[in-house]
Formats: sequence, C-alpha cells, structure tokens
Amino acid sequence: MTHDPTPHHTVTVVSCPRCDGSPAAACPRCGGAGKRRAQFVLTVANIDTAAVASANVVPGAVTPTRTDDGRFWCLDLAPVVDDLAAQVGAAHVYDPELPGEPIFAPWAELPAGWQPDLPDHQRHALEAGPIAGEGYEPWRIWYGRSAAPPPPDPARRLGELCETAELLCLDLVVEARRDPLAPDSDRFRWDVRFELPGSPVPAGTGRYGSFAEAATRVSVARACYELVDRSQHAPAHYVTPRPASGISLGPPPVDADQLERRIVADCTALLTGEPTPGAHAIWRDGRWWHTTLRTTSTDTSTNTDAGTSTDTAVRLARSWQPPPPSWQGPPIPHRRCPDCTHLPHWEDCDCEPIGGCRTCGGSHRIYHGATVTIAAGRRRVRHLNWPPLGGTPPATPPWIGYHPGGKAIHQLPPEYQLTHHLTALGLDPTELATLDGLTMHLRDHELLHGYTTVHRPGSNPVTAYLKNVTNGHPGGRILLHATPPKVPPLATVVKLAYALGLALVVSVADHRRNDGIPYQVQGLRWGIRFAPPDTTTHLDRWNPGAHQPSLPKAIAQALEHLRNASDVTVPTDPTTPVPAPTNLDDHAGEPGGAGDARPDNGTPDPVPALTALATHHPGTAVTVLLTPRRCEVHLPDGPHHTKLIATAATLDGAVTAVTADI
Repeated sequence: MTHDPTPHHTVTVVSCPRCDGSPAAACPRCGGAGKRRAQFVLTVANIDTAAVASANVVPGAVTPTRTDDGRFWCLDLAPVVDDLAAQVGAAHVYDPELPGEPIFAPWAELPAGWQPDLPDHQRHALEAGPIAGEGYEPWRIWYGRSAAPPPPDPARRLGELCETAELLCLDLVVEARRDPLAPDSDRFRWDVRFELPGSPVPAGTGRYGSFAEAATRVSVARACYELVDRSQHAPAHYVTPRPASGISLGPPPVDADQLERRIVADCTALLTGEPTPGAHAIWRDGRWWHTTLRTTSTDTSTNTDAGTSTDTAVRLARSWQPPPPSWQGPPIPHRRCPDCTHLPHWEDCDCEPIGGCRTCGGSHRIYHGATVTIAAGRRRVRHLNWPPLGGTPPATPPWIGYHPGGKAIHQLPPEYQLTHHLTALGLDPTELATLDGLTMHLRDHELLHGYTTVHRPGSNPVTAYLKNVTNGHPGGRILLHATPPKVPPLATVVKLAYALGLALVVSVADHRRNDGIPYQVQGLRWGIRFAPPDTTTHLDRWNPGAHQPSLPKAIAQALEHLRNASDVTVPTDPTTPVPAPTNLDDHAGEPGGAGDARPDNGTPDPVPALTALATHHPGTAVTVLLTPRRCEVHLPDGPHHTKLIATAATLDGAVTAVTADI
C-alpha cells in the first residue's frame, strides 16, 4: 500500500455517480451541478502537539488491494490513515464528533474491469468514479492523541462501571434485546447504561451488535446518555449511601463470559423454551440481579373533536424487580405538575414547543426535595440531600435584594449552595457540568449560590428553590461532575488552526465586577470556534459568543465542532482541488514535533493577552480573530453584528492598540 501525500494542482471531474450527471436532479451530493471531483483529503491532527499530516486521494495516488475474498479490487484507505497517524506521532485516532467510537476509513470497490497491468490512464479513469462516489465528505479530519488508551477489556470496563454505579448510587444495566430486524433469530442488540431504580424499560433497542462491543465502547458519559429521558417516571428517593468503609476500594471482579452467557440464556423461557424479548443483568448492592423481559400493553384514551379514541402501546417490562437498593433513603415528596395534569396522559405533555414542560422540565412532577450528587474523578463522590427547611412555621431564608420588577431574591443557607461544598472539596465551580452531558443553563446560579426568586407574595422561598433546581431532573436527582475536559492548551489549539489552514475566533467576557450580585453573570466567560481564514467578512456568523464558564470547556466545544468550519472551506467548484494541509516540516527537530509526545512550548500563551482585552472592556464580549498574518479585535454592535476596533500583526500588538485607545 502506497499513497501520494503531496497536493495535486489538477483534479479529475466526473459525472456525479448519484444523479448520473443530470443537473436537473438537484442532487444533494453535487449541488445540482451534475459533476463531482474525483478527489478527497484525509487528515490526521495530533491535538497534543498540533502536528498535521494529510493524504490526497486521487486516481493513482493509492495502490488498490484485493478484497478479503479475492473477488474484487478496492481502495482500502485504513492503512493510509494509520500511516498519517504515525507521521504525527498519534497512538490513538478518533472522530472529533464521536470520540468514543472507532473510526471508519473510506473504502471503495473498483469496477470489475480494473487490473493492475492496465495502462495508467485506463486504471486512473476506472478509479475516478469510486473516488468521486466517496467524495461526499471531501475533507475528513481525525484527531490523534500522543498516548493511547488502555486496550479494551470487557471485564475491566464493566468492573469500573460497577464501581462507578455504586459510588453514584445508580443501577448499572446490561441489556440484551432481540434484534427487531430478525426477531426469530438469536441475534441481539446490546446496551450498557445507568438507570435510576424503578425506571421503565426504554422503548429503543441497544446500539451495539455484541456484548463485547457494548462492554468495551461504553463510557461513563455514554452510560449516562438519555438518563433523563428514560428515568422520567422513576420513584424519587433521597440517597443514604453506605459508610466509606463498606465501599470497595477498587472495581469488583467481573466474569464477562459468564455474565454474557447468563443474559443470553435468560432470553429463552426456562420452562417452555420459547424466546423472550430480552433480558437484563442489573448491578445493585454489589451483585448482579438477572431478569427476563416480557411484553406488556397499555391502552391510552384520547379525547378529540371526533370522539374518544383508544391507542394500544406495546412495551417491555421486567419479569420481576430486584430488592430496593440499600442506599435508597426516604421518598422525596412531590406533586403532579399543574401544567401537565390537563392532558389525558402524562407522556403527551407538549406545553413547551421544543419538548418538555417548562414548569417541570418533562418529569411531570414538582419536587419538594432533591439529592445532588457531585463526582470529581472516578472515586470522589459526595451526595447532598436537600429537604425542605423544617420548623413551625417553616424557616424563611433572608432576602438579599429585588429584581427590577420588584420580586424578592432570597439566598438559602450554605448547605444549599454548591459553591460551599465545591470549595470544601477543592473543586472549581466553573468546571461543573451534568453527568449526562447536558449543558447547565439558567439554573447554574441558583445551584451554585442558593439564589431563589419568590414570584408570588407569601410563597415559600425554599419550595421555589427546590422546584427550580430539580426542573428536568427525574427522581429529584441532580447528577453533576466537576472534572475539566482533557484538552490541549489554547496555544496548541491556535497552532492547530493555523496548521489546518483555518482561523481561530476567541470571545472572552470579563464579568468579575458582578461577583456577589445575584442573577448576574460572573467571572470570565469564553467562547472558541474554528473558522474559515476569510472570516473578516462573515464574523457575525462565526462569532462564538462568550458562554462557557471555563476555558477548557470552550476548547472542548471548539474541537468537537471543527467540521462546521472545515466543510465551509472546501471549494464549491468541482474543478478546484481540496487543499491537503501538513506542517510536519515545522515540527521536525522541535519539542512536541511528530513522534514526540511532549507538548509544544514554542507558541506564546495567548490567555493573558485575551484576558487583558476583556478586562479593558468589562461586561462586554470581546471577539478576537487570530490568523497567521493578522489579529483583529471586534466588539458587539447590536444583537447580531460586530465592529472592528483594532487590527495588528500579532495579538500583543492588538492589545497595545486597544489599551492605548488608538
């Protein structure tokens, strides 16, 4: 296998394989032009060192190989990606949008007439069509890390998830469900997930085709994914975990083979031999509990203008439930959401157009208590039970101010303020995020500082606080973590953008003057986006806004959404080749270069200069456009526009121009 990594200045154009060259078809792959370029670019970028290498895939650039069965010739580009990873010193390669999933390198079958002994022009003509067919994503970028994760091991991974479930006071569920595409076969779809005890069986099947795949590819974030949706009707209980001395100091041993065999066996009824819809293994209280799944049906009546209609929903349920967990405390009191009760069935609540009731966040309950779980790393977890304040009459927190409309603002005691607990744990409040990956928005100030607003005279501030902070958190459980994402420093991200031929747009706002003022944005806020190099004329579109409370979160968001910028830079004219960026020559012989896992220290840290610009304009999001040849500073000019206030060759020069009021 060989490939040519050098850019080609000419590109072969062929009729679009999808619409057969008919412009009237308005094919989404060719934009209605009827033509496609027989070229695409593969890039691997080591985000630890900013080393970038690319391969230009055109006819003749890659040596075809036989398929495994020997029937066809094909272009298998997996070795090309492996070679690029080696060039940039990446031991692990992943997709920016799917960091936990394996990458799929392009693969194209060649026409039957292709033979290695044909003349070059004939071979290249036969290769052009398949390459154009794979060119629907003309520039494919994968990230690399200098250090590789440990090799996948189902037993070790499940043991770590069991330990995490114990610490978080959740169930770990391993599910096998018969493949809906082949219900009469022994093919199963697998899933590994966290659940609140008492949650119903989700409607959808697992995303993995084998037990080993599910056990090795799932992460804590993936196991928490959609936890809110599937736990909406779970019973609400406070958490009373066992004493620390009773918690295992390491992951429990898991016999993965035995666990898989038992789950598969439970997919067949023991007495009749009939297939069951599936089975569960539930890790709770230090052991596995096994149950089969059975089919249930629920009749739902709906009143319409034409009369009453009845729909029958077929669902799955567990054949039996394991005993309640030992850490399950008293029930959390709640009442039904008043804005959902007018509907004939809770699941049909659509009183908010974008999904979920704004009063209860989709849980259909108003909670009068909460349990907050804070995780920092794998083995540092704290559970906070927040009941209503007692006393007769109930204690009322002091008011600390008023909104402009006259509504009173109260602040609850320190035990209801997350900043109090985070400080005691030595954690950074700006790194707080939900375990299921959802962004904390309007209620983060309330959770951090214990603020609550009384909307009606005489209302209980504590009741209002608990209602607001549990909005959208089923079971009254608020699951948080305070672990910063593992991202490179901003200087490396700047260098990465330049290596890819992109610009970097950074917004920073200094709200530190608001510290201690209720319901005001506080601290430094960041926003980062990759952008096309000619962003000056379109900065309003690429302005990231300063919304993230920490710089690592902003960097993580930018790295995840790199494709938003890279797709725009691809030339729309199919006769114009896609550039193939590389900067390996720049890294030769320097620390952090290709093959060197040490971080690059040659790029100045831009954080102090960016912070100085924000401090000079407090309370305003200052947006800085960084390119290799110029730096621009912009300020907001209305809700959707910015205005240029300084241009310089370097960031330090722009700071000097702004702070000198030139």
